[in-house]
Amino acid sequence: MDFSIFDDFEEEVVVIDKNYRIVYANKKYAQDMGYRSPDEVIGDFCYVVSHHRTEPCEGECHPCPLKEIEKLGKSVNVVHTHYTHDNRELPVEISAFPIDGGSKILQIIREIKSDKEKYYLFSLSQKLSSVGFLALGIAHQLSTPLGTILLALEDLERKVGPSEEIDLIRRSVDTCKNYVDKLLYLVKRNSAKDFVNVKKAVSDAVDLIRIYAKEREVLIEEDLQDVGYSLCSEADIRHLVINLVLNAVQASQRGSTVWVRLRRGDNSWVLEVEDRGHGIDPEDLSRIFIPFYQGKGKREGAGLGLAIVDSIVKEYKGSIDVRSKPGEGTLFKVTVPVS
Repeated sequence: MDFSIFDDFEEEVVVIDKNYRIVYANKKYAQDMGYRSPDEVIGDFCYVVSHHRTEPCEGECHPCPLKEIEKLGKSVNVVHTHYTHDNRELPVEISAFPIDGGSKILQIIREIKSDKEKYYLFSLSQKLSSVGFLALGIAHQLSTPLGTILLALEDLERKVGPSEEIDLIRRSVDTCKNYVDKLLYLVKRNSAKDFVNVKKAVSDAVDLIRIYAKEREVLIEEDLQDVGYSLCSEADIRHLVINLVLNAVQASQRGSTVWVRLRRGDNSWVLEVEDRGHGIDPEDLSRIFIPFYQGKGKREGAGLGLAIVDSIVKEYKGSIDVRSKPGEGTLFKVTVPVS
């Protein structure tokens, strides 16, 4: 193919083959990366030129566009940090497309430092990724001493009898264990799959929330269609439903209603959770799935529930649509392809 049409593009354009070698680069790319001409990068590995690595990119921070296209079978958008020839950092958004029957990919690269919203989310994701392994290690380390504390507390209660202080300690330890369990589930879920009755899994999960909702004087109404069986993890569906419904109940005023609906879609099943609560501010909508992020005025939870929801939906190649107006409520619509 003749790529000369991209020579004078205002955006960086690079073409890479299946072996990660650059077969074309325009002037803008070479200039931004600190080279005198495209000839200096053509033939080299993309990960060497833009990341100073010895092997292809990987991980949440730098998902390889080539691998993502091979996995999804379609064009992708990813965000990376590129490192120039003289080691300057360039946060970029990459739109990658398969060409030549999938034998190559074409990348259009845009610098995003001037886009405050994208740059904010990118910077935050970088920080979260860098502490992700640390958080996982800490979660594992905390599980054992927390379990030991609970066992010792039970032994103490048998010796001295019940007390308010013991109950307070138990509640505090349970809160810590809940945070640890959510962290572990977020970063290390079980990959085992089975054929699951989706309607039953959703109904069972809603039942687990009813007592909590009743204490808060919030009514849960269900409209669940039979959508058949799906190859998935039942625990994933329960976590998906529990986190969405719990979020809706916590956002609702006493005496209000939360609606949970399940129906068939086009080769998919669709779950909707709707409330008439305080809603989500527009500036928070793009951030609600970031781990530990909590919107204005939110006091409950660790900020992991919606991150878990997002992780599960991505695992099943699904999508989430959120519609919300401050003071009027929120609707979460999850669409999961039928496998």
